[in-house]
Amino acid sequence: MEYTVKHGLPDRAKVRQVVEKAYEAYQQRLASNDPTLTWNGDSAAKIGFTVMGKSLVTNVDINDESLSITGKIPFLFKPFEKKILGILGSEVDKWLVKARSGEL
Repeated sequence: MEYTVKHGLPDRAKVRQVVEKAYEAYQQRLASNDPTLTWNGDSAAKIGFTVMGKSLVTNVDINDESLSITGKIPFLFKPFEKKILGILGSEVDKWLVKARSGEL
């Protein structure tokens, strides 16, 4: 699974805020799936959660131009990969728009 978007923001710290806001929205909706967000420096993180006893972990990478979220989808969830990417992308895009307009 891979989702990459050009963020159009002046610095990585603002992109990190976007990731944290998107995560907070999912953390509330998916509380029963034990979501976690762990930063490994200023521009890399891991987001994890559990579904049907399976752990899913994605890597978040921020560079000067783009934000990428990548991870392996267990075979059981492959039919839902496009839906997962769509939901993930729409939440990140929503917060990027807010950040670009100065709402963050």
